[in-house]
Amino acid sequence: MAARLIPPSLVASLSSLRIAPSSAIAARSFSTSSTLTSAEKRKAFNPYAAAISKKRKEANLHRQAELSVQRASTAVDPVVGRPTAFIESLETPLPPPPSLDAVLSSSTATPLTQLNHFITPTELPHFLSTSKHLTAPVRSSVDTYIDPELASAHSARHDRAVEAIKRILSLANGSSKDRTRSNTQLCIDTFGRHVTDGALPRDPGVPSAAETAKTPRAGPDTGSSEVQAAILTVKIRTLEQQLHRDDGHQSKDKHNKRNLRLMVHRRQKLLKYLKRKEKGGVRYRNVLDALGLDDAAVMNELFL
Repeated sequence: MAARLIPPSLVASLSSLRIAPSSAIAARSFSTSSTLTSAEKRKAFNPYAAAISKKRKEANLHRQAELSVQRASTAVDPVVGRPTAFIESLETPLPPPPSLDAVLSSSTATPLTQLNHFITPTELPHFLSTSKHLTAPVRSSVDTYIDPELASAHSARHDRAVEAIKRILSLANGSSKDRTRSNTQLCIDTFGRHVTDGALPRDPGVPSAAETAKTPRAGPDTGSSEVQAAILTVKIRTLEQQLHRDDGHQSKDKHNKRNLRLMVHRRQKLLKYLKRKEKGGVRYRNVLDALGLDDAAVMNELFL
């Protein structure tokens, strides 16, 4: 039987191949470097160290959970903030102003509450006393005394008029617009530089208004950052109360929702500027404490 011939090209290709010995293959399989570090290798063979590491990890996770709960409990709402004395004064129904007799009979000067219809508390006693004097019964040329019945009737009518004026001027009977306007004036009287320059202590190294060469203020301060932030807080709380629903459903007033977001971010920009300008000084801390906000509501990104 004739032998099968192998082509010369196949013989040349087979001769060119070099097959590595089995010992080299075995050495190559064990020469790969491990990804574990020396400390991890020791831990893998040390059950005591592994238990300590597991216990330490559990303690860290437990502490992180406690801190997250603590931060959530102390977190301040960036929209309405936390309740403070100034915030409560904006929402508490104001009592009616005292009558003229109570004002005149008091030995000490008692500050009157805010009034409606652009009437200042210092003007009311003068107006009431003037009206009582103008409506008093007049003596005739013949009579030398006033009839006691006429005097008592005049006093009764004046008391009824005073009670009517008290109800008219009371903000509890006014509209939301009247209350917002009164709260705006309260913000100017509380945070204005014409008031806080003499009430708040100065930061170290900051000269007083008398020491600087600035032009003195010609009227009440209505344009400083703290006043504008307080006025925006009044508007934000008013709008948030309008959007809040007691039935748990969200309001569909998208236009006012957008206005609320714009006012919140505008207040944040004003407080950021105040912090940068005052270097986190007394004025900045005073505004944050009064408005019920914290530094996270000013510097962090807000998601409403």
